[in-house]
Amino acid sequence: MNKYLLPIVSLATAVTILMGAMGAHALKSILTSSQLDSYETALRYQLVHLLALLLTGLMTIQFKKISFKWVIRFFSWGILFFSGSIYLIIYFQHQTTSIPRGLVLLTPLGGLLLTTGWTALAATLYKAIAQQVEN
Repeated sequence: MNKYLLPIVSLATAVTILMGAMGAHALKSILTSSQLDSYETALRYQLVHLLALLLTGLMTIQFKKISFKWVIRFFSWGILFFSGSIYLIIYFQHQTTSIPRGLVLLTPLGGLLLTTGWTALAATLYKAIAQQVEN
């Protein structure tokens, strides 16, 4: 496991909490109701998957012989594409500029990566638990 994973995820989670506070207060008067709902959805998914990354990082310590690298990659890229694309779409909408064509495709791709991350986590945990039972 990358020795920086847990500290980076912890800091990213703290930033996510601050982003939530910003959305609840500063952005409430700036964004439309629909944009605020999208912002909250992006935050919720980001927070849930940062916590999943934190737990995955801790599991790499528990199951030293099992690689969780693909789980970590799927969750990380999924957060970036899913939540990140929603934040950018809201930004472009707020600026009343056109949304770049490919940007809207990143949201479902991010969702697919997050789902794949959970599937990879299930498979990796199955392998780790099976290996522990054998020993």
